[in-house]
Amino acid sequence: MKNSILKYYKWFIATIWAALTLTVYSQFVNVCPLYESTSFAALFLLVTYPITTLLSGYILPKALRNNRMKQFILYFFLFTLLLAFLYACINNLFVWFERKEVFPTSVMFSGLARPLYVEFFGNILSGFAANLIFCAIRFFEEHHKMSQEHAKLQRAHLEDELHLLRAQINPHLMFNVLNHIHILMKKNVDMADDLLMRYSDVLRYQLYECNRENVSLEKEVDYLKDVVDVEKMRWGNELKVDSSWTIENGKIGISPLLLIPFVENAFKHVSHLPSEIGYVNIALNQGGNTLRLIVENSRTNQALQKKNASGLGLENVKKRLEILYPGKHELVVQKIDTVYKTTLVITL
Repeated sequence: MKNSILKYYKWFIATIWAALTLTVYSQFVNVCPLYESTSFAALFLLVTYPITTLLSGYILPKALRNNRMKQFILYFFLFTLLLAFLYACINNLFVWFERKEVFPTSVMFSGLARPLYVEFFGNILSGFAANLIFCAIRFFEEHHKMSQEHAKLQRAHLEDELHLLRAQINPHLMFNVLNHIHILMKKNVDMADDLLMRYSDVLRYQLYECNRENVSLEKEVDYLKDVVDVEKMRWGNELKVDSSWTIENGKIGISPLLLIPFVENAFKHVSHLPSEIGYVNIALNQGGNTLRLIVENSRTNQALQKKNASGLGLENVKKRLEILYPGKHELVVQKIDTVYKTTLVITL
């Protein structure tokens, strides 16, 4: 009902005017000659239309947009009084017409021979009703327009915020990989070449595939696998990496670069003391509309005492989740002794 009225607003207003004029006309047609009742209805329309249109079509929208509703209320009552006065004048005019025998004497107007001020007070309610009807319809329409504009601005703001958050992807991996390639160039050119080719796939995805609102889960997981492979090559035997990827429907959509902060943080903060081999465990499972990602890494006692350096990345992804999947995600971060574990569940 709401959308149909707004879609055909002009037709709806025209229908209201026709119904209002017909109502006035029908009150007089059985007690006055046809040309007199028609003249009265036409004059009623001629007087009412410009006043209600000015009030509802110009003053009300301006007051709403400038937040001056108190001023509008004053205009509303002034215009109501003006309509009441004009209605009183019309009634007295037709009484005068009948007295001058312009129109034959009718039951309707013969009983309206009252002073102008009496007619004025008697028509205040009619003027109030006429203004209220059209202002209410216009308010309804303007409120809907403002709601749509607000929704568009909010969507634009969220899109800008998402672009900003995507641009804040942790560059830590890039610096480490490029530095490792630089070192390998002096020791093992073939490995450096292989690592460079694998990392180029990672960069290609970030640069060219992530400009869309959604990508397929299949592509996002392939990207995560490339990152994990790059990290495996970079760490070598110093780190134990275990990953599993179970996907029921790889074509289902997901926001790009949403999962990578958890993987990057695991490799960034994993323990790597000479006396022990750290580990990173990654398990991704998708079934139906539910995606579950569990990332766990070891960390040293020294890391426990340091300020959490991954706070920015975690806050980043939390904001993205709140924007993209409001009420459709659950993120649990667990810090147990020397283990750091994050569990993310999303309803796609």
